Amino acid sequence: MKTFKLFTAFALLSFITSNAQITKGNWMVGGNISFQYDKYENKNNNTNSQGTTVNYSELGSYILNIEPNIAYFFKDKIAIGTSINYINSFTEGNSFSSNGMNLGINPFLRYYVLNTEKTYNVFIEPSYSRFMNKSLGNSNGFGVKTGFVYFLNSSVAFESIIKYSKNYSEQNNRNNIYLGFGLQIHLIKE
Repeated sequence: MKTFKLFTAFALLSFITSNAQITKGNWMVGGNISFQYDKYENKNNNTNSQGTTVNYSELGSYILNIEPNIAYFFKDKIAIGTSINYINSFTEGNSFSSNGMNLGINPFLRYYVLNTEKTYNVFIEPSYSRFMNKSLGNSNGFGVKTGFVYFLNSSVAFESIIKYSKNYSEQNNRNNIYLGFGLQIHLIKE
């Protein structure tokens, strides 16, 4: 019973103290972690009697994505920022093999849909991505992330997200969909 009372008090305090985290002049620092399944086409050059053709083979991989970020609210409900992706992937087949680490940078623009005073919100976040990998080469792409945000108090927010991204490289084209969770700390101006 004591635990229930403590939880209820914490929940009420979080509702009371939550306001104006997403207003002009504030900073947001945090990140997301996700696990995703990635399906992509591998480009294989084959030569036949008519000349060179390109054949595609579909492959899949399981990916762990860690994405810290920082953003600045230049207007109420609108933040501009960047995130860094650390991605480790394992390709499926007869046995799993590691594709190594990808490192990416993603400038983004985040828009919160609901009023700034709400203890919860929904956001939309388009982004550009640039990934670097020694073995697989570099790739460029774009993504759209959306999610639900719950403000635990005036400084901390919990997020559940879904993201679609498309990346292009010389070796393959990748379509990604991932689900993730994140935590954001809002540094409120004085």
